[in-house]
Amino acid sequence: MDYPPGYTQSTRQRAPSTPGEEGIPPQGVDFSNMHGQIGQMMWEAGSKQIKDSFNSYGRIDLFRPYFDVEPIQVRNRLVQSFLPRKPSQISVTSDLYGPCMIVLTMVSLLLWNMKSSGYIVQNGTLMGTAFVSCFAAWIFLSGILYTVCFLLSTEVSLVHIFSLFGYSMTSHCVVLLLTSIYHPSHDHLYFFLLLGIFCLPSALRMAFYLSSKTREKTYKATLMAAVIGIHLLYITYLHFGFHVVLEEIDEILGDSPPNVAVKAAVPIAE
Repeated sequence: MDYPPGYTQSTRQRAPSTPGEEGIPPQGVDFSNMHGQIGQMMWEAGSKQIKDSFNSYGRIDLFRPYFDVEPIQVRNRLVQSFLPRKPSQISVTSDLYGPCMIVLTMVSLLLWNMKSSGYIVQNGTLMGTAFVSCFAAWIFLSGILYTVCFLLSTEVSLVHIFSLFGYSMTSHCVVLLLTSIYHPSHDHLYFFLLLGIFCLPSALRMAFYLSSKTREKTYKATLMAAVIGIHLLYITYLHFGFHVVLEEIDEILGDSPPNVAVKAAVPIAE
């Protein structure tokens, strides 16, 4: 075949195709290792998820020392919470197991008081009211005590405040139990007697210990008054808060049947 002048056979050859044209794979991509790369990515994602799970468990494990306590130690601390001693003889630990059990016991006492009061409330509201009233009070009042200690230059940690105030609430549980078993009608002398026998020594124990941790001597009396006041006012609020509601309802309804639905802020039965 004759070709025009200057036309060679090499010019008839087509230029090489660009990557990706006519099914030619792009340069730099190895499809033979694609499955290996996908497997490696899945392995890395799974390893990251497992590491995150272990890190979460590690954060939870930080609370383990606060709940690692023997039952005999809890029993001894419950008894000691009623005994005001010299500050040098009072030992406060970072135990939160005992205070949590005490608060749960108080929740049970509140539920018992509300159910035996003669006024019926839905179970959900009953449980929620008792649970929030106890745990919120423990956390909130401990935070107030820590703030007072901080303002008065008292060297004490927040965990110690939670433990100290939590164990002191044992006296509250005893008073609630005894007033639930027996309480004279419209006579609160029995309550104040129990307040002086159980709650006041427990409040003095807290006051002695925290005052010993205060740097300034002029702040000691203020701190002791604040600690005793917070401790006694809470049980007084628990006792009288529900009675005021009951008396107002009795005055409004008169001789109404006992199965009346009532939603009280802090329901304690006589």
